Amino acid sequence: MEPRHSQPDFGNAESEYRAATDSAAIFDVSDRTQLQMSGADRHSFFHGFCTNDIKGLQTGSGCEAFLCNVKGRILGHVFVFADEESLTIESVPGQGEALTSHLNKYCLVEDVQLVDQTELLTEFLVSGPQAVQLLTDAGLDVAELAAWQHTKLTVQTGEVESAIHIKRVDIFGTTAFLIIGEATQGDALWEKLTSAGITAGGTRAFESLRIEATFPVYGIDLTDENLAQEAARTELAISFQKGCYLGQEPIARLNAMGHVNKALASFEIEAAETPSVGIALLNPKKQDKEAGRATSVAWSWSAGKPIGMGMVRSLFLESGTELPFVSEPPTTATIR
Repeated sequence: MEPRHSQPDFGNAESEYRAATDSAAIFDVSDRTQLQMSGADRHSFFHGFCTNDIKGLQTGSGCEAFLCNVKGRILGHVFVFADEESLTIESVPGQGEALTSHLNKYCLVEDVQLVDQTELLTEFLVSGPQAVQLLTDAGLDVAELAAWQHTKLTVQTGEVESAIHIKRVDIFGTTAFLIIGEATQGDALWEKLTSAGITAGGTRAFESLRIEATFPVYGIDLTDENLAQEAARTELAISFQKGCYLGQEPIARLNAMGHVNKALASFEIEAAETPSVGIALLNPKKQDKEAGRATSVAWSWSAGKPIGMGMVRSLFLESGTELPFVSEPPTTATIR
């Protein structure tokens, strides 16, 4: 579903950012891909195609994972949540066809059904240290949810009762919840949450928060050219005890070697204005060679300067490392 409440800002991007860091803000992420996998073999089947332990997921729990090809390169970055009768697989916007095609190619005799529900649902991210209290004020009981736990509630939105699915995902380094409802109830749900004191947030604040947290977007910061460990989310998204899955051998081999040649990193940029994406970071000793390249950039109100994210050579990943940043006038980027 197209986000109806998504825009660069709602009048003051800095205030929206401050709300997300000091109180709570709400962001419309309704275009995220939503796949539902049902069937008796769903856990064992999906377990064989992603980097985390799906067989170990209990009802009401979830995890982060990558789908990879046989070479261990990333085909998708997903959140997976287990219900009593299905798995929900979430990913970035526009991934439904690619993920469905990839999985259906291998589904031969298994009892598995995969349905794209993206157009049927609306989804909001509520993030901030006061998220639990403000959601409680809105009538959503989330106090008992730990990270990667989820629950379903019935709440009053407008003049009707609506089924709401709430998932805790602390992706920005603070308490955060994905709140999913029927697409037809999106406006009423947004009004209910903002009326409870949760600040409406736009994409400028959202981008600043996710870059500060080094949270990648597949297709922008990660592609099928990247190995799973290059995403710098190994502890969160990769299990080395789960057994066989597509891409396991190169991922396990790389783990045994102990390092990757490059990894995703965020950095501060010494500039008065936010530069364009795609700008190169240079090797400080050999400035004819690249050390990395900016895939995402935004203004950081906490740093008081632009920040960026991108793949950086391992030699330069230590926090505080300064790298020449190709711009006019020339400046530097400092690894966070």
